Amino acid sequence: MEEIKWSDMMGHRRRDSWLLLIDSQGKISLFSGQTIPGVAAVKGRDFCKMGKWSHSTYRLVLSPGVRAISGRMGWETGSFREGLADATGRAHCDRWADVADALGVTLSEAQTFLREWLPEEAEELDQIEADLETVDEAAGPDGAKIVAISFGGPTNRQIEAGYWNWPVIVRDSTGQEVGWVVPDPELGWIQPIVRGNVRVLVSERARGYPGGYVSLRLAVPAGCGARLEETKEVRS
Repeated sequence: MEEIKWSDMMGHRRRDSWLLLIDSQGKISLFSGQTIPGVAAVKGRDFCKMGKWSHSTYRLVLSPGVRAISGRMGWETGSFREGLADATGRAHCDRWADVADALGVTLSEAQTFLREWLPEEAEELDQIEADLETVDEAAGPDGAKIVAISFGGPTNRQIEAGYWNWPVIVRDSTGQEVGWVVPDPELGWIQPIVRGNVRVLVSERARGYPGGYVSLRLAVPAGCGARLEETKEVRS
C-alpha cells in the first residue's frame, strides 16, 4: 500500500490547499483530516504552529488503486479549476470535460463531486457550457470555437492613449466585426462587458509592470479571431 504525506498549509493570497483521493472505481473523496474507510487511513499527524500559517502535515496510507491529486486554489482567480490545471500540468480547465479529464474520472462523477463541494464553481462551469451553446447556435453551421488572447505591459504612450480601456475586437475572416469586449468601469477586466456574438469564458488578471497582464478565453464563431485594438471610441 502506498504511503504519502500531505500538508494543509495555505498558500499566498490565502489560497486553500486541497487533497483529492480517487479510488479504483473512479469515485472522488475530499480529504478533510480524517480516515476515509476503504480509501485512506491517517497514520499520523504533525501540527506546526505559525500564526496564520499554522498547518498540519498528515501521513496517509492509501488503499490499493487509490490515486491522490493535491493542489491549491488558483493563484490568479482563486478557483479550483485554475488550481487543478496547475496541479495536473494542463494549460487550462475551462469546461466540464476538461475537469473530468484532469481528474481522470467520468463526467458524471466530476459533476456530482463538484456540485456538492463547490456549488458556485459548478454553476460557473454550467454557465460556460450555456454560453458556448449560445454562440454555437448563433454562429450557424460552422459553430463556435474557443480563442485565447493575452495582453499587457503597455508603454507609457499606450497608457496615455487609454490602453487599459481599449476593446478586444472579434472579427471574422473578412475583417467584419462580430463582437467586442471591454473592461467594466468598476470591476475592470475581471468582469468585462461583452457585446455581439461573443462570450467570456475565463478572465484572469496577473501582476506585472506597468499595470500587469490580462488573459481572456472567449467563445466566438468559428473562423473568427480576437485582438486588442487601439481606438479613441468609448464602448460600453
